Amino acid sequence: MGMGNDMMEAYLFEMHSMLEQLDDLILSSEQAKTFSQEAVNEIFRIMHTIKGSSAMMEFNSLMTIAHRIEDMFFVIREKTMDAIPEDMRSDLFDLIFESIDFFRSEIEKIESDQPLSNDIDTFLNKINTFANKISGEASEEAPAAAEGGAPAAAEGGTPAASGELMAYASADFPYGLQVYFDEGAGMENLRAMMLVNAVKEYVDESQFDFYPADVQLNPDTAAFIVDNGFFLRFKTDADRTAADAAVRDTGSVREFSPFDYAAGIAAQASAAAAAESAPAQQSEAAPVQQSEAAPAAAAAESAPAQQSAAAQTAAKHQAVKESLISVSLNKLQALMDVVSEIVITEAQVTASPDLKGLKLDNFTKSARQLRSLTDNLQDVAMSLRMVPISGTFQKMKRIVRDMSKKLDRETNLILEGENTEVDKTIVDSISDPIMHIVRNSMDHGIEERKEDRIALGKDPVGQIILAARQTGSEIIIEIIDDGRGVNEEAVLNKAIRQGLAQPGVDYSHKDILNFLLMPGFSTNTEVTEYSGRGVGMDVVKSNVESVGGTVTITSELGKGMTTTLRIPLTMAIMDGMEVSVGESIFTVPIANIRQIFKASDMHIVQDETHGEMIKIVDNFYSIVRAKGFYQIEGGVDNLDEGVLLWVESGDNSFCLFVDQLIGEQQVVVKILPEYVNNFGIKSAGISGCTILGDGSISIILDVANIYAAQN
Repeated sequence: MGMGNDMMEAYLFEMHSMLEQLDDLILSSEQAKTFSQEAVNEIFRIMHTIKGSSAMMEFNSLMTIAHRIEDMFFVIREKTMDAIPEDMRSDLFDLIFESIDFFRSEIEKIESDQPLSNDIDTFLNKINTFANKISGEASEEAPAAAEGGAPAAAEGGTPAASGELMAYASADFPYGLQVYFDEGAGMENLRAMMLVNAVKEYVDESQFDFYPADVQLNPDTAAFIVDNGFFLRFKTDADRTAADAAVRDTGSVREFSPFDYAAGIAAQASAAAAAESAPAQQSEAAPVQQSEAAPAAAAAESAPAQQSAAAQTAAKHQAVKESLISVSLNKLQALMDVVSEIVITEAQVTASPDLKGLKLDNFTKSARQLRSLTDNLQDVAMSLRMVPISGTFQKMKRIVRDMSKKLDRETNLILEGENTEVDKTIVDSISDPIMHIVRNSMDHGIEERKEDRIALGKDPVGQIILAARQTGSEIIIEIIDDGRGVNEEAVLNKAIRQGLAQPGVDYSHKDILNFLLMPGFSTNTEVTEYSGRGVGMDVVKSNVESVGGTVTITSELGKGMTTTLRIPLTMAIMDGMEVSVGESIFTVPIANIRQIFKASDMHIVQDETHGEMIKIVDNFYSIVRAKGFYQIEGGVDNLDEGVLLWVESGDNSFCLFVDQLIGEQQVVVKILPEYVNNFGIKSAGISGCTILGDGSISIILDVANIYAAQN
């Protein structure tokens, strides 16, 4: 079972990354309004892989759809995109997106242990109809015959199919067999050689030959065999029949079909006759004819070129595969836990009370060395969990594209700083909030009519910017749209109706925007597929706060709206400043500290509303006395006996008054248990706790919440 599970995990992982790649490819192709040759090859390759791995896992519906799309791209690859008229292209893009969605929904079913849908006929017909449209009725059989199963040839070697296989037929050995090996079998050239050896037991060596002839020495032929099959050719029909048994018994053969040299000649002749009688039709079909039924020499020349290209891309993928390794998050979490315990123990060893007053030079030196190693270890362990946020951002491209079409509002999504790296656990919890906000911008933000935008002097095409940047201690993600902005009056009236606001109170701009983040608040008047189900910004707020982040909204009517998410880089280990107040020890995150200084009572300015203030560089900041805030007994009251920490979080800045500094220390953040949080302890400015070197516990202060509680 373990094995099956690992395979399933590998399959799902591979599928997810390939679907993301596809999404990316097609979004950029759609903007260019065409598929480049590289894109066509890449999509063909991805579909081929999906087909192979789905077949291996026995997910037949996925395999079939992937196979059909692969066939379709085979045709596109042969004819190039120029052959596809403009009006059909948007249908093509829609069709591929539909297939990606089909794969996605099936993958979700696999992940949640639900049965796969068997009803794929309507979708299959859609693909087939479209594929036929592209290939033009003339060469309808071609894609199927040339790739995959060669069904036409299987029906007793009909001339049409044999005509295409002429490139691989031989007058000396007129009776051919085209053999395909299992999807993803690998090392097809060696398999072909083994097959030849098996056939030798039934047929004399002089009575048959094979193509490509250099399978034994040339590994590049594997790529050719995957695409075109392996060709065995016999002097007599009887020999071919005798060889059937050998081919059937070879384990990795998927399917094989006969073709005849004579039938091929006839097919070519009839094709030539048809071409003469219908010159107009010929000009249209000529390029196809030539590529499909190229003479043997041309095929032989083009084959090596194809192989080397295929071999190169294969080599490239190989290189990438080997340098990456996928590790489960639980293992990384376990590593993180061990590292944090090491950090704590290191502090306990070096700060052990037994060492007080001893002069130990060697010990101090080693302790310093140990400290720097644990620092490095921790950085490496942290960086393992960091992933670029681009994956999440790319998904938004797709949402904007789909909604633009559905709501008929042309909108561009601009990504900035998508290479910013974030802790994996955080990425998972913010991809939903970002999606909600982007949908909100599309639904409520961007104007319905281009005329309205033009009247306001805006670009008729809407714009949403998704930007991420990192500032030492936190990640800042902004979602900016240039839409209608927030109608404050409407929001306030709705908040009053829902009992969230008191009528007659004068609310500030900021307060009104904060109503949008309240539970159960949704501004949409009609329920649409994308929003208005009451799942509003409150979900965004709670998701972001669950990873210690904050959400703020700014907006200007008619200009647009900006939602800013601030999220701590990672929750596990941080640099803290230990301070004491009376008997208690607190940890203040160093990232929040701007300056530490001493002051005396004469510097204090009394302010009627905010209590005590102090002037630092042309600005007044309020003073929060930790002793009074937490009602601690003991500790100092005179400013000149203690220390002031000028701290800031986001846009808020104030001074925290404590007794004394104990020193800087790396601390491991221990999250407070659920039942403690039920008492609203977070709003009292406490974000967690940590264990100090001597085993005592220190409370970690949350600067932003102290400020909020104070005001």
